Amino acid sequence: MNPPEYCLNCGNELKGKYCSDCGQKRFNPSERNIASIIHHFFEEFFNWDSRILRSTKYLFLRPGLLTKEYIIGRVQNYISPMKMYIFTSLVLFFFLIKMEPDQYSSLVNTEDSDDIFSNIILNAENKSGLKKEEFAEKFNSEVNDKVAVYIFFIMVVFSVLLKLVYIYKEIYFAEHVVFTLHFFTFVLWCFLIGSLFSNDRLILFSVFIVPSVYLFIALKNVYHQKWINALVPAVFLSVSYMILIFIWILGTITISAWII
Repeated sequence: MNPPEYCLNCGNELKGKYCSDCGQKRFNPSERNIASIIHHFFEEFFNWDSRILRSTKYLFLRPGLLTKEYIIGRVQNYISPMKMYIFTSLVLFFFLIKMEPDQYSSLVNTEDSDDIFSNIILNAENKSGLKKEEFAEKFNSEVNDKVAVYIFFIMVVFSVLLKLVYIYKEIYFAEHVVFTLHFFTFVLWCFLIGSLFSNDRLILFSVFIVPSVYLFIALKNVYHQKWINALVPAVFLSVSYMILIFIWILGTITISAWII
């Protein structure tokens, strides 16, 4: 049997090895065998695996490169920004919940009587009328279920700030969103690494200082030609990032405590 001259997936005429419309490879009837099935499996698996490794490598070692590649249109060799962010967030929050499922105890059991998080939770607990164990269970459930959702709103605000800062540049808002997705993917990995430390200073360093330095480099690589031109926007956006992260943490705890 001769290979068909039309795509078996979308029906368009084939003029090469791959369909110019949907990208599916030309199907050959001789490939109907076990060896071909195994070959296709490993081809798809290692193509996905290589894109993960390549995207992750550039995310950490080349700040801003993935965003530039996406804007230029070179997307085939990388994971899409949204898919990369969702994959990272699932990994992060899975490990955070496994490492610290009892958020209530870790936030309330503190020696500092003026701790803002502890006071918010205890005030909400007192007004709820629930027993401590029942309130803690519901609070932990709310935090673990919604913490990934609330950060999405912070990312929207950050994208708007990017648009306002670079409004003089002819850049689509969607491209700012891509930058935000890549940046916050890196931020989530910093959160995961920071959660492994028991030292508060190391946690603050990994969550606030490292992302701020990363942001400066990424902004320079994506939006500017010179380092000096990226300095003022980087300082403003770094401070904005720190404020937004604090709002995210504070908002998650406050909403989770008071909706019970």
